[in-house]
Amino acid sequence: MNTDPQAQLAPDPVPTVAAQEDRLHKPLGTLQIWALGVGAVITGEYFGWNGGLGVAGPIGMLIATLFVCVLYLLWVMALLELSVAMPFAGGPLAYGRRAVGPWLGFVMGWSMFLECLFATIGTGIATGAYLFFLLHLFFPGLDEGIATAAGGLFTVAAFAGLQCWGAKQQAKIMEWMTYGAIVGLVWFWIAAWPGVRIERIFTTPTLPNGWMGVIQAIPFAIWWLVIIESVALAAEEAHEPHHSLPRGLLLAQLTLIVLVVLTWFFASAAGTDWRVTGKEENLFPLASVYQEVWPDAAHRPHVLGFSLIALCGMIASYNGMIYAVSRQSYSLGRAGYLPAFLGRLHKSRRTPAVSILVWSGVICGFVVWNYFNKDAVSIAVLTCNLAALVWYVLAMVCLIMLRRKEPHMLRPYRVPLFPLIPIAVIAMSLVAAVIYGWMQKPAVLWLTLSMYGLGLAWYYGWARTRLSHEAPEEATARIQEKPSSRSS
Repeated sequence: MNTDPQAQLAPDPVPTVAAQEDRLHKPLGTLQIWALGVGAVITGEYFGWNGGLGVAGPIGMLIATLFVCVLYLLWVMALLELSVAMPFAGGPLAYGRRAVGPWLGFVMGWSMFLECLFATIGTGIATGAYLFFLLHLFFPGLDEGIATAAGGLFTVAAFAGLQCWGAKQQAKIMEWMTYGAIVGLVWFWIAAWPGVRIERIFTTPTLPNGWMGVIQAIPFAIWWLVIIESVALAAEEAHEPHHSLPRGLLLAQLTLIVLVVLTWFFASAAGTDWRVTGKEENLFPLASVYQEVWPDAAHRPHVLGFSLIALCGMIASYNGMIYAVSRQSYSLGRAGYLPAFLGRLHKSRRTPAVSILVWSGVICGFVVWNYFNKDAVSIAVLTCNLAALVWYVLAMVCLIMLRRKEPHMLRPYRVPLFPLIPIAVIAMSLVAAVIYGWMQKPAVLWLTLSMYGLGLAWYYGWARTRLSHEAPEEATARIQEKPSSRSS
Protein backbone atom coordinates (compact mmCIF):
# COMPACT_ATOMS: atom_id res chain seq x y z
CA MET A 1 0.00 0.00 0.00
CA ASN A 2 1.27 3.41 -0.94
CA THR A 3 0.14 6.84 0.17
CA ASP A 4 0.05 9.62 -2.37
CA PRO A 5 2.18 12.49 -0.98
CA GLN A 6 0.24 14.94 -3.15
CA ALA A 7 -3.13 13.79 -1.81
CA GLN A 8 -3.85 16.79 0.39
CA LEU A 9 -3.74 19.15 -2.60
CA ALA A 10 -7.28 18.11 -3.53
CA PRO A 11 -9.04 16.78 -0.44
CA ASP A 12 -12.46 15.26 -0.62
CA PRO A 13 -15.26 17.42 0.76
CA VAL A 14 -16.69 17.29 4.27
CA PRO A 15 -20.27 16.06 3.97
CA THR A 16 -23.06 18.47 4.77
CA VAL A 17 -25.11 18.05 7.95
CA ALA A 18 -27.91 16.40 5.99
CA ALA A 19 -25.49 13.96 4.43
CA GLN A 20 -23.92 13.16 7.81
CA GLU A 21 -27.36 12.37 9.22
CA ASP A 22 -27.90 9.94 6.33
CA ARG A 23 -24.79 7.91 7.03
CA LEU A 24 -24.59 4.22 7.89
CA HIS A 25 -22.89 2.96 11.05
CA LYS A 26 -19.23 1.78 10.83
CA PRO A 27 -18.91 -1.50 12.78
CA LEU A 28 -16.92 -3.59 10.27
CA GLY A 29 -13.25 -4.45 10.78
CA THR A 30 -10.83 -6.69 8.87
CA LEU A 31 -12.30 -9.94 10.21
CA GLN A 32 -15.84 -8.87 9.40
CA ILE A 33 -14.78 -7.79 5.89
CA TRP A 34 -13.13 -11.19 5.38
CA ALA A 35 -16.26 -12.97 6.62
CA LEU A 36 -18.51 -10.84 4.40
CA GLY A 37 -16.33 -11.59 1.36
CA VAL A 38 -16.01 -15.33 1.93
CA GLY A 39 -19.58 -15.69 3.13
CA ALA A 40 -21.10 -13.86 0.17
CA VAL A 41 -19.20 -16.03 -2.32
CA ILE A 42 -18.97 -19.43 -0.68
CA THR A 43 -22.34 -20.55 -2.02
CA GLY A 44 -20.54 -20.80 -5.38
CA GLU A 45 -18.71 -23.84 -4.04
CA TYR A 46 -21.97 -25.55 -3.10
CA PHE A 47 -23.90 -25.21 -6.39
CA GLY A 48 -23.99 -23.46 -9.76
CA TRP A 49 -20.42 -24.15 -10.88
CA ASN A 50 -21.19 -27.78 -11.65
CA GLY A 51 -22.90 -26.92 -14.93
CA GLY A 52 -19.40 -26.22 -16.28
CA LEU A 53 -18.23 -29.67 -15.21
CA GLY A 54 -21.00 -31.16 -17.32
CA VAL A 55 -19.88 -29.42 -20.52
CA ALA A 56 -16.08 -29.45 -20.07
CA GLY A 57 -15.23 -32.55 -18.02
CA PRO A 58 -12.97 -32.41 -14.94
CA ILE A 59 -9.76 -31.09 -16.56
CA GLY A 60 -11.66 -28.68 -18.77
CA MET A 61 -13.47 -27.34 -15.71
CA LEU A 62 -10.14 -26.93 -13.92
CA ILE A 63 -8.75 -24.85 -16.81
CA ALA A 64 -11.86 -22.64 -16.83
CA THR A 65 -11.64 -22.36 -13.03
CA LEU A 66 -8.00 -21.26 -13.06
CA PHE A 67 -8.81 -18.63 -15.69
CA VAL A 68 -11.55 -17.27 -13.44
CA CYS A 69 -9.33 -17.40 -10.31
CA VAL A 70 -6.70 -15.26 -12.03
CA LEU A 71 -9.37 -12.85 -13.29
CA TYR A 72 -10.83 -12.36 -9.81
CA LEU A 73 -7.50 -12.01 -8.04
CA LEU A 74 -6.49 -9.24 -10.45
CA TRP A 75 -9.97 -7.73 -10.25
CA VAL A 76 -9.88 -7.47 -6.46
CA MET A 77 -6.39 -5.96 -6.49
CA ALA A 78 -7.54 -3.26 -8.91
CA LEU A 79 -10.98 -2.63 -7.38
CA LEU A 80 -9.44 -1.87 -3.98
CA GLU A 81 -7.93 1.37 -5.27
CA LEU A 82 -11.37 2.69 -6.18
CA SER A 83 -13.18 1.38 -3.09
CA VAL A 84 -10.61 2.83 -0.65
CA ALA A 85 -10.38 6.18 -2.46
CA MET A 86 -14.18 6.50 -2.54
CA PRO A 87 -15.48 4.54 0.48
CA PHE A 88 -19.19 4.89 -0.21
CA ALA A 89 -22.04 2.37 -0.13
CA GLY A 90 -22.60 3.49 -3.73
CA GLY A 91 -19.37 1.87 -4.90
CA PRO A 92 -19.64 1.65 -8.70
CA LEU A 93 -22.09 4.57 -8.77
CA ALA A 94 -19.42 6.78 -7.20
CA TYR A 95 -16.65 5.55 -9.52
CA GLY A 96 -18.55 6.15 -12.75
CA ARG A 97 -20.03 9.43 -11.52
CA ARG A 98 -16.64 10.87 -10.68
CA ALA A 99 -14.76 9.54 -13.71
CA VAL A 100 -17.25 10.51 -16.43
CA GLY A 101 -20.60 11.75 -15.21
CA PRO A 102 -24.06 10.80 -13.91
CA TRP A 103 -25.00 8.56 -16.84
CA LEU A 104 -22.01 6.27 -16.36
CA GLY A 105 -22.53 6.31 -12.61
CA PHE A 106 -26.04 5.02 -13.18
CA VAL A 107 -24.97 2.32 -15.67
CA MET A 108 -22.30 1.03 -13.28
CA GLY A 109 -24.52 1.20 -10.22
CA TRP A 110 -27.37 -0.49 -12.10
CA SER A 111 -24.99 -3.22 -13.36
CA MET A 112 -23.87 -4.12 -9.87
CA PHE A 113 -27.42 -3.93 -8.58
CA LEU A 114 -28.53 -6.44 -11.25
CA GLU A 115 -25.56 -8.67 -10.49
CA CYS A 116 -26.36 -8.74 -6.77
CA LEU A 117 -30.13 -9.10 -7.25
CA PHE A 118 -29.93 -12.09 -9.57
CA ALA A 119 -27.23 -13.72 -7.45
CA THR A 120 -29.54 -13.38 -4.45
CA ILE A 121 -32.45 -14.84 -6.42
CA GLY A 122 -30.42 -17.88 -7.48
CA THR A 123 -29.05 -18.44 -3.99
CA GLY A 124 -32.45 -18.04 -2.33
CA ILE A 125 -33.95 -20.72 -4.58
CA ALA A 126 -30.94 -23.02 -4.15
CA THR A 127 -31.16 -22.65 -0.36
CA GLY A 128 -34.73 -23.87 -0.59
CA ALA A 129 -33.50 -26.85 -2.63
CA TYR A 130 -30.92 -27.68 0.06
CA LEU A 131 -33.68 -27.55 2.67
CA PHE A 132 -35.66 -29.98 0.54
CA PHE A 133 -32.66 -32.33 0.36
CA LEU A 134 -32.38 -32.25 4.15
CA LEU A 135 -36.09 -32.86 4.77
CA HIS A 136 -36.15 -35.58 2.10
CA LEU A 137 -33.91 -37.70 4.33
CA PHE A 138 -36.79 -38.00 6.77
CA PHE A 139 -39.80 -37.58 4.46
CA PRO A 140 -39.01 -39.43 1.20
CA GLY A 141 -42.38 -38.61 -0.34
CA LEU A 142 -41.99 -34.85 0.05
CA ASP A 143 -42.89 -32.80 -3.02
CA GLU A 144 -39.66 -31.17 -4.25
CA GLY A 145 -41.27 -28.13 -5.86
CA ILE A 146 -43.38 -27.17 -2.86
CA ALA A 147 -40.60 -27.84 -0.34
CA THR A 148 -38.07 -25.81 -2.38
CA ALA A 149 -40.45 -22.87 -2.69
CA ALA A 150 -41.35 -22.96 1.01
CA GLY A 151 -37.69 -23.19 2.03
CA GLY A 152 -36.76 -20.31 -0.26
CA LEU A 153 -39.55 -18.09 1.07
CA PHE A 154 -38.55 -18.85 4.66
CA THR A 155 -34.93 -17.92 3.87
CA VAL A 156 -35.96 -14.62 2.31
CA ALA A 157 -38.19 -13.68 5.24
CA ALA A 158 -35.67 -14.66 7.92
CA PHE A 159 -32.79 -12.71 6.44
CA ALA A 160 -34.90 -9.67 5.63
CA GLY A 161 -35.54 -9.48 9.35
CA LEU A 162 -31.88 -10.01 10.22
CA GLN A 163 -30.71 -7.33 7.79
CA CYS A 164 -33.25 -4.84 9.12
CA TRP A 165 -32.06 -5.58 12.67
CA GLY A 166 -28.62 -4.03 12.15
CA ALA A 167 -25.24 -4.22 10.37
CA LYS A 168 -23.33 -5.19 13.50
CA GLN A 169 -25.71 -8.01 14.37
CA GLN A 170 -25.79 -9.49 10.87
CA ALA A 171 -22.00 -9.18 10.57
CA LYS A 172 -21.48 -11.29 13.72
CA ILE A 173 -23.95 -13.94 12.54
CA MET A 174 -22.35 -13.80 9.08
CA GLU A 175 -18.95 -14.42 10.62
CA TRP A 176 -20.13 -17.59 12.37
CA MET A 177 -22.07 -18.78 9.33
CA THR A 178 -18.91 -18.34 7.25
CA TYR A 179 -16.95 -20.49 9.67
CA GLY A 180 -19.71 -23.09 9.41
CA ALA A 181 -19.66 -22.97 5.61
CA ILE A 182 -15.89 -23.57 5.54
CA VAL A 183 -16.29 -26.45 8.02
CA GLY A 184 -18.94 -27.86 5.68
CA LEU A 185 -16.50 -27.89 2.75
CA VAL A 186 -13.75 -29.52 4.86
CA TRP A 187 -16.32 -32.07 6.04
CA PHE A 188 -17.18 -32.83 2.41
CA TRP A 189 -13.51 -33.25 1.46
CA ILE A 190 -12.93 -35.71 4.31
CA ALA A 191 -16.11 -37.67 3.60
CA ALA A 192 -15.34 -37.80 -0.15
CA TRP A 193 -11.78 -39.04 0.34
CA PRO A 194 -12.66 -42.81 0.36
CA GLY A 195 -14.34 -42.37 -3.02
CA VAL A 196 -11.51 -40.48 -4.74
CA ARG A 197 -10.29 -42.11 -7.97
CA ILE A 198 -7.72 -40.07 -9.89
CA GLU A 199 -8.69 -41.74 -13.17
CA ARG A 200 -12.06 -40.02 -12.92
CA ILE A 201 -10.28 -36.68 -13.38
CA PHE A 202 -8.04 -37.78 -16.24
CA THR A 203 -10.75 -38.83 -18.65
CA THR A 204 -10.29 -40.20 -22.15
CA PRO A 205 -10.15 -37.91 -23.99
CA THR A 206 -8.80 -35.40 -21.49
CA LEU A 207 -11.17 -32.72 -22.78
CA PRO A 208 -14.39 -34.61 -23.66
CA ASN A 209 -15.80 -31.67 -25.64
CA GLY A 210 -12.46 -30.18 -26.63
CA TRP A 211 -11.56 -26.56 -26.05
CA MET A 212 -15.11 -25.59 -26.95
CA GLY A 213 -16.19 -27.28 -23.73
CA VAL A 214 -13.64 -25.26 -21.75
CA ILE A 215 -14.98 -22.06 -23.28
CA GLN A 216 -18.57 -23.06 -22.46
CA ALA A 217 -17.54 -23.76 -18.86
CA ILE A 218 -16.21 -20.23 -18.18
CA PRO A 219 -19.65 -18.65 -17.48
CA PHE A 220 -20.32 -21.37 -14.90
CA ALA A 221 -16.82 -21.06 -13.42
CA ILE A 222 -17.46 -17.36 -12.79
CA TRP A 223 -20.08 -18.44 -10.23
CA TRP A 224 -17.24 -19.83 -8.07
CA LEU A 225 -16.17 -16.27 -7.18
CA VAL A 226 -18.75 -13.76 -8.39
CA ILE A 227 -20.03 -11.20 -5.83
CA ILE A 228 -16.65 -10.91 -4.05
CA GLU A 229 -16.75 -7.29 -5.21
CA SER A 230 -19.87 -6.74 -3.10
CA VAL A 231 -17.50 -6.18 -0.19
CA ALA A 232 -16.63 -2.83 -1.78
CA LEU A 233 -20.16 -1.76 -0.82
CA ALA A 234 -19.18 -2.20 2.83
CA ALA A 235 -16.64 0.63 2.59
CA GLU A 236 -19.04 3.15 4.14
CA GLU A 237 -19.64 0.79 7.09
CA ALA A 238 -15.98 -0.19 7.53
CA HIS A 239 -13.84 1.08 10.39
CA GLU A 240 -10.65 2.56 8.88
CA PRO A 241 -11.48 1.30 5.36
CA HIS A 242 -7.98 2.09 4.05
CA HIS A 243 -6.70 -0.70 6.32
CA SER A 244 -9.61 -3.11 6.80
CA LEU A 245 -10.80 -3.28 3.18
CA PRO A 246 -7.50 -4.26 1.47
CA ARG A 247 -6.56 -6.72 4.19
CA GLY A 248 -9.98 -8.29 4.54
CA LEU A 249 -10.80 -8.47 0.84
CA LEU A 250 -7.46 -9.88 -0.33
CA LEU A 251 -7.49 -12.44 2.48
CA ALA A 252 -11.04 -13.42 1.48
CA GLN A 253 -10.04 -13.83 -2.17
CA LEU A 254 -7.05 -16.05 -1.35
CA THR A 255 -9.17 -18.13 1.03
CA LEU A 256 -11.77 -18.65 -1.68
CA ILE A 257 -9.25 -19.74 -4.31
CA VAL A 258 -8.04 -22.52 -1.99
CA LEU A 259 -11.62 -23.61 -1.28
CA VAL A 260 -12.51 -23.57 -4.99
CA VAL A 261 -9.63 -25.78 -6.15
CA LEU A 262 -10.07 -28.35 -3.38
CA THR A 263 -13.83 -28.54 -3.89
CA TRP A 264 -13.37 -29.04 -7.64
CA PHE A 265 -10.91 -31.88 -6.94
CA PHE A 266 -13.03 -33.85 -4.49
CA ALA A 267 -16.30 -33.35 -6.36
CA SER A 268 -14.68 -34.47 -9.63
CA ALA A 269 -12.61 -37.34 -8.26
CA ALA A 270 -15.18 -38.79 -5.85
CA GLY A 271 -18.29 -38.53 -8.02
CA THR A 272 -18.92 -41.73 -9.94
CA ASP A 273 -19.83 -39.84 -13.13
CA TRP A 274 -18.88 -36.22 -13.82
CA ARG A 275 -21.82 -35.97 -16.23
CA VAL A 276 -24.28 -36.61 -13.39
CA THR A 277 -22.54 -34.23 -11.00
CA GLY A 278 -22.39 -31.66 -13.79
CA LYS A 279 -26.10 -31.50 -14.61
CA GLU A 280 -27.33 -27.89 -14.50
CA GLU A 281 -30.52 -28.89 -12.71
CA ASN A 282 -28.50 -30.50 -9.88
CA LEU A 283 -28.74 -27.80 -7.18
CA PHE A 284 -26.90 -29.85 -4.53
CA PRO A 285 -23.91 -31.45 -6.31
CA LEU A 286 -21.79 -31.89 -3.15
CA ALA A 287 -24.62 -33.64 -1.35
CA SER A 288 -25.21 -35.94 -4.34
CA VAL A 289 -21.51 -36.88 -4.49
CA TYR A 290 -21.60 -37.46 -0.73
CA GLN A 291 -24.42 -39.96 -1.20
CA GLU A 292 -22.53 -41.70 -3.99
CA VAL A 293 -19.53 -42.22 -1.69
CA TRP A 294 -21.79 -43.32 1.20
CA PRO A 295 -24.73 -44.99 -0.62
CA ASP A 296 -26.06 -46.86 2.44
CA ALA A 297 -25.85 -43.92 4.81
CA ALA A 298 -29.09 -42.11 4.00
CA HIS A 299 -30.05 -41.77 7.65
CA ARG A 300 -26.66 -41.87 9.35
CA PRO A 301 -25.81 -38.92 11.61
CA HIS A 302 -22.87 -37.76 9.49
CA VAL A 303 -25.07 -37.39 6.38
CA LEU A 304 -27.57 -35.38 8.37
CA GLY A 305 -24.74 -33.38 9.92
CA PHE A 306 -23.26 -32.50 6.54
CA SER A 307 -26.65 -31.50 5.17
CA LEU A 308 -27.17 -29.15 8.12
CA ILE A 309 -23.71 -27.61 7.93
CA ALA A 310 -24.01 -27.22 4.14
CA LEU A 311 -26.93 -24.92 4.80
CA CYS A 312 -24.44 -22.56 6.47
CA GLY A 313 -22.80 -22.01 3.08
CA MET A 314 -26.11 -21.23 1.44
CA ILE A 315 -27.49 -18.90 4.08
CA ALA A 316 -24.15 -17.14 4.64
CA SER A 317 -24.05 -16.29 0.95
CA TYR A 318 -27.69 -15.29 0.86
CA ASN A 319 -27.12 -12.96 3.79
CA GLY A 320 -24.09 -11.37 2.11
CA MET A 321 -25.96 -11.01 -1.17
CA ILE A 322 -29.10 -9.37 0.22
CA TYR A 323 -26.72 -7.06 2.09
CA ALA A 324 -25.19 -6.05 -1.25
CA VAL A 325 -28.56 -5.66 -2.98
CA SER A 326 -29.93 -3.41 -0.25
CA ARG A 327 -26.79 -1.24 -0.03
CA GLN A 328 -26.64 -0.71 -3.77
CA SER A 329 -30.35 0.06 -3.94
CA TYR A 330 -29.99 2.39 -0.94
CA SER A 331 -27.14 4.32 -2.54
CA LEU A 332 -28.96 4.64 -5.87
CA GLY A 333 -32.07 5.85 -4.07
CA ARG A 334 -30.09 8.23 -1.84
CA ALA A 335 -28.49 9.83 -4.89
CA GLY A 336 -31.78 10.07 -6.81
CA TYR A 337 -31.00 7.48 -9.49
CA LEU A 338 -33.80 5.23 -8.17
CA PRO A 339 -36.95 6.30 -6.28
CA ALA A 340 -36.00 8.28 -3.16
CA PHE A 341 -37.86 6.00 -0.74
CA LEU A 342 -35.28 3.27 -1.47
CA GLY A 343 -32.62 5.56 0.01
CA ARG A 344 -34.23 5.89 3.44
CA LEU A 345 -32.69 4.49 6.61
CA HIS A 346 -34.44 3.15 9.68
CA LYS A 347 -34.31 5.92 12.26
CA SER A 348 -32.78 3.90 15.10
CA ARG A 349 -31.22 0.87 13.40
CA ARG A 350 -29.60 2.94 10.61
CA THR A 351 -30.21 0.13 8.12
CA PRO A 352 -31.76 0.55 4.63
CA ALA A 353 -34.92 -1.24 5.73
CA VAL A 354 -37.08 -0.08 2.81
CA SER A 355 -34.63 -1.41 0.21
CA ILE A 356 -34.27 -4.67 2.13
CA LEU A 357 -38.03 -5.25 2.25
CA VAL A 358 -38.77 -4.15 -1.33
CA TRP A 359 -36.18 -6.40 -2.96
CA SER A 360 -36.92 -9.29 -0.61
CA GLY A 361 -40.46 -9.11 -1.98
CA VAL A 362 -39.12 -9.27 -5.56
CA ILE A 363 -36.97 -12.27 -4.66
CA CYS A 364 -40.04 -14.01 -3.21
CA GLY A 365 -41.71 -13.59 -6.59
CA PHE A 366 -38.82 -15.34 -8.34
CA VAL A 367 -38.85 -18.14 -5.75
CA VAL A 368 -42.48 -18.79 -6.64
CA TRP A 369 -41.67 -18.53 -10.37
CA ASN A 370 -39.10 -21.32 -9.92
CA TYR A 371 -41.95 -23.64 -8.97
CA PHE A 372 -43.25 -23.29 -12.53
CA ASN A 373 -39.91 -22.91 -14.37
CA LYS A 374 -37.04 -25.16 -13.28
CA ASP A 375 -34.55 -23.14 -15.35
CA ALA A 376 -35.00 -20.15 -13.03
CA VAL A 377 -31.84 -20.79 -11.01
CA SER A 378 -29.62 -21.28 -14.07
CA ILE A 379 -31.02 -18.15 -15.72
CA ALA A 380 -30.52 -16.11 -12.54
CA VAL A 381 -26.93 -17.33 -12.08
CA LEU A 382 -25.91 -16.59 -15.67
CA THR A 383 -27.69 -13.20 -15.74
CA CYS A 384 -25.82 -12.25 -12.57
CA ASN A 385 -22.49 -13.22 -14.09
CA LEU A 386 -23.10 -11.31 -17.33
CA ALA A 387 -24.10 -8.09 -15.51
CA ALA A 388 -20.98 -8.47 -13.37
CA LEU A 389 -18.71 -8.56 -16.41
CA VAL A 390 -20.22 -5.32 -17.71
CA TRP A 391 -19.25 -3.33 -14.67
CA TYR A 392 -15.84 -5.01 -14.28
CA VAL A 393 -14.87 -3.53 -17.64
CA LEU A 394 -16.39 -0.13 -16.85
CA ALA A 395 -14.75 0.01 -13.41
CA MET A 396 -11.29 -0.59 -14.85
CA VAL A 397 -11.89 2.11 -17.47
CA CYS A 398 -12.82 4.48 -14.62
CA LEU A 399 -9.67 3.51 -12.70
CA ILE A 400 -7.45 4.37 -15.66
CA MET A 401 -9.35 7.61 -16.37
CA LEU A 402 -9.17 8.81 -12.77
CA ARG A 403 -5.41 8.20 -12.61
CA ARG A 404 -5.06 10.65 -15.52
CA LYS A 405 -7.89 13.02 -14.66
CA GLU A 406 -7.20 13.35 -10.92
CA PRO A 407 -3.55 12.49 -10.24
CA HIS A 408 -3.71 14.13 -6.78
CA MET A 409 -6.79 12.31 -5.56
CA LEU A 410 -6.33 10.68 -2.15
CA ARG A 411 -5.35 7.05 -2.79
CA PRO A 412 -4.25 5.26 0.42
CA TYR A 413 -4.03 2.07 -1.66
CA ARG A 414 -2.74 1.89 -5.24
CA VAL A 415 -3.06 -1.10 -7.52
CA PRO A 416 0.38 -2.59 -8.26
CA LEU A 417 1.70 -2.93 -11.81
CA PHE A 418 -0.55 -0.17 -13.12
CA PRO A 419 -1.86 -0.15 -15.86
CA LEU A 420 -1.12 -3.82 -16.63
CA ILE A 421 -3.50 -5.29 -14.05
CA PRO A 422 -6.52 -3.13 -15.01
CA ILE A 423 -5.89 -3.83 -18.71
CA ALA A 424 -5.68 -7.58 -17.99
CA VAL A 425 -9.02 -7.44 -16.14
CA ILE A 426 -10.62 -5.62 -19.08
CA ALA A 427 -9.28 -8.15 -21.60
CA MET A 428 -10.30 -11.23 -19.58
CA SER A 429 -13.75 -9.82 -18.82
CA LEU A 430 -14.37 -9.02 -22.48
CA VAL A 431 -13.38 -12.58 -23.44
CA ALA A 432 -15.87 -13.97 -20.94
CA ALA A 433 -18.59 -11.53 -22.09
CA VAL A 434 -18.10 -12.51 -25.74
CA ILE A 435 -18.50 -16.15 -24.72
CA TYR A 436 -21.83 -15.25 -23.13
CA GLY A 437 -23.06 -13.59 -26.29
CA TRP A 438 -21.92 -16.49 -28.42
CA MET A 439 -22.74 -19.58 -26.39
CA GLN A 440 -25.30 -18.98 -23.68
CA LYS A 441 -29.08 -19.34 -23.40
CA PRO A 442 -31.11 -16.75 -25.34
CA ALA A 443 -33.24 -16.19 -22.23
CA VAL A 444 -30.17 -14.92 -20.34
CA LEU A 445 -29.28 -12.39 -23.03
CA TRP A 446 -32.85 -11.16 -23.47
CA LEU A 447 -33.42 -10.85 -19.73
CA THR A 448 -30.16 -8.94 -19.27
CA LEU A 449 -30.84 -6.61 -22.21
CA SER A 450 -34.37 -5.93 -21.02
CA MET A 451 -33.15 -5.07 -17.52
CA TYR A 452 -30.65 -2.57 -18.96
CA GLY A 453 -33.36 -1.17 -21.23
CA LEU A 454 -35.71 -0.61 -18.30
CA GLY A 455 -32.96 0.98 -16.24
CA LEU A 456 -31.86 3.39 -18.95
CA ALA A 457 -35.48 4.32 -19.74
CA TRP A 458 -35.99 5.19 -16.06
CA TYR A 459 -32.78 7.22 -15.89
CA TYR A 460 -33.33 9.28 -19.04
CA GLY A 461 -37.07 9.56 -18.60
CA TRP A 462 -37.14 10.54 -14.94
CA ALA A 463 -34.04 10.34 -12.74
CA ARG A 464 -31.38 12.40 -14.52
CA THR A 465 -33.04 15.72 -13.67
CA ARG A 466 -33.77 14.77 -10.06
CA LEU A 467 -30.37 13.77 -8.64
CA SER A 468 -29.77 14.56 -4.98
CA HIS A 469 -27.03 17.07 -4.18
CA GLU A 470 -26.73 15.76 -0.62
CA ALA A 471 -25.59 12.22 -1.57
CA PRO A 472 -21.84 11.80 -0.89
CA GLU A 473 -21.26 10.28 -4.34
CA GLU A 474 -22.68 13.44 -5.91
CA ALA A 475 -20.93 15.81 -3.48
CA THR A 476 -17.45 14.49 -4.18
CA ALA A 477 -18.05 14.54 -7.93
CA ARG A 478 -19.20 18.18 -7.82
CA ILE A 479 -16.17 19.24 -5.78
CA GLN A 480 -13.94 17.62 -8.39
CA GLU A 481 -15.78 19.42 -11.21
CA LYS A 482 -15.49 22.96 -9.75
CA PRO A 483 -11.79 23.65 -10.47
CA SER A 484 -12.20 22.73 -14.12
CA SER A 485 -15.29 24.96 -14.45
CA ARG A 486 -13.42 27.90 -12.90
CA SER A 487 -10.43 27.43 -15.19
CA SER A 488 -12.68 27.49 -18.23
